[in-house]
Amino acid sequence: MTRHSQRHRTTTLPFSYRDKGIDFDLDSFAVDDGERTVLDLNPSQTEINVASAVSSSGSSSDESDWDTITLHGKLRLAEETVQAVFPRDEWAQPPAKLYVTLRCHETIYRDRVVISEAPTTPGEYEVRLEIPKNIVRGTVELRPYLVRTDARPGEEPNDYADQKNFRVASGTLYYVVVDGHEEEERAAIDGERVRFSQNAHLPDGNKLYYLDFRNETRPKLWINSDHPRIAEVLQSRGSVGAEARMRDVILDQVSYGVWVQLLVRAGSVVDAEGEVEHEWQEMVLQTFARNLYETNEVSEAIHRLRDDLSDPQTLPHVMQKIDSELQEYINPREQLIHLMEEGLQI
Repeated sequence: MTRHSQRHRTTTLPFSYRDKGIDFDLDSFAVDDGERTVLDLNPSQTEINVASAVSSSGSSSDESDWDTITLHGKLRLAEETVQAVFPRDEWAQPPAKLYVTLRCHETIYRDRVVISEAPTTPGEYEVRLEIPKNIVRGTVELRPYLVRTDARPGEEPNDYADQKNFRVASGTLYYVVVDGHEEEERAAIDGERVRFSQNAHLPDGNKLYYLDFRNETRPKLWINSDHPRIAEVLQSRGSVGAEARMRDVILDQVSYGVWVQLLVRAGSVVDAEGEVEHEWQEMVLQTFARNLYETNEVSEAIHRLRDDLSDPQTLPHVMQKIDSELQEYINPREQLIHLMEEGLQI
């Protein structure tokens, strides 16, 4: 079984990858525009209860009274990592960018903060990560990645990644607790598990999920607990093991469908001034619009999205753009590979 597992890993990830190739240390945080508070973490500590720290630090009389938490720290990329994941001719100017992903399972929120654009050479990099309260809930996961930024056309198969956007190294996964369970009502997009078969307002059949827009101010994601095994897996909080891998694949599937609906719906209600009515609509447009049109001007991108969605001639093209952007944003390939590799060990 061990030999078979190794053969499969070589097939699914046919290039050098360093799971602990980036040192990631968080040393302090600030609430809104306040002063930094030192994070006194144990060497192996990966869970950070910011909600508790905010309350005990005296930064606020109410731990829920904040808009943004900013975490500060450092990333260190070792020369050994670069030499392990890139061929010798790329060591001097590695075609890679370094970023940290932010992920919240509760609200299917994902984002990434680029720390270094290509070329990214070995060294130490300052990290500043903002967590916006209006689109997260519970726990936010933070993890750094080193990602190849261009392809090597014409290269024969070798031990190195040769395609753009392949992740080649990662670092410590932190779990940042941003609020307690009593704060769940503060999320921008609510989620709840319920039996569809016992609720008339939800679709019948074997639907896995349903995005409810009856209250346009606060869309709600319903997960069908008529599928008890799936609902149980979705409650898993671990980062390794079969259940964690299955959870991530299921969440990828759900989040893709949810983001498509949110993005199309938000883009369709943009007014002539480029404004939308609800907070979640602004969040979705701010997250995706610029990448869809490869521009730094949010206003321009939002207007173009609205126009493309309203025109039958451009609608198919923009839907293709949305599909491409969501595949890049969600990156389902990575979670599928993890699940395939985990399955060989069960």
